[in-house]
Amino acid sequence: MKKRNFCIALMTLLVTFSCQKDTSQDDGSLNTASNKKENWLKADLNTDFASSQKQVTAYLFPTEELDKLVNIPNVEEIRFVLGYEDNTIQIEVTGVDKSGQKLGSVESTVLKDVNVQNNLIELKKLTVNTTKKRSLLLNEHILVPSYAFAWIDAWQEKLSSVSDLDEVLSYEGTRFRYYSLEADVVKEMTSKKSENVGLFLGLNPKGKVTTILINLDKNNGIKKASLTSKDDADDVYDGSRPVPPYGDPETP
Repeated sequence: MKKRNFCIALMTLLVTFSCQKDTSQDDGSLNTASNKKENWLKADLNTDFASSQKQVTAYLFPTEELDKLVNIPNVEEIRFVLGYEDNTIQIEVTGVDKSGQKLGSVESTVLKDVNVQNNLIELKKLTVNTTKKRSLLLNEHILVPSYAFAWIDAWQEKLSSVSDLDEVLSYEGTRFRYYSLEADVVKEMTSKKSENVGLFLGLNPKGKVTTILINLDKNNGIKKASLTSKDDADDVYDGSRPVPPYGDPETP
């Protein structure tokens, strides 16, 4: 009897310890994400930042994980939330419902690959297929590939000059918290079954940093239309709503 009671007590202790450990890990993860967001708001966008950020080619989101996120019931909007660590912008994507309630998230992998960066010139060779049927929403966010290349290049140039970095990453003196995009746009991208969705930062004609979304293959290359293929190159999209001024900056 005593042995049985001892076993029960031991099992209870192990389960309790396991639960406490899991809770501690979850809290640690939440704190880390929260710290990154706070660090971003206070970050000094100096030469150290510019030098580190210039090495970043893109932020990679595994298509499979992103597809699961956008297909969570009631997810209507995707938010690319900015953080800061090691003198570099960090980006997490979250899915929210109509009220802004967070329903899931996916962390990005920071890609630093000069070969991929050099191969972005392939965007200049791509065009938008005007005969392809798209929804009004997709047409609203579609971006001419050559524009995407020009914007990405302009951001790299801005990092070289290290001038007005706060201005291009802010709205009326308040730093961007995140960029928002309808979930249906991301669903369209994940339906193509590419290896990753790459998020590139670019400088748009308004002189503000924006997000550019491009499907990438297993080598993080850009899909190109083949003369012998019936498939067109995948569309490029601009997640163009920075917060502020759009949305609620306090609820990323």
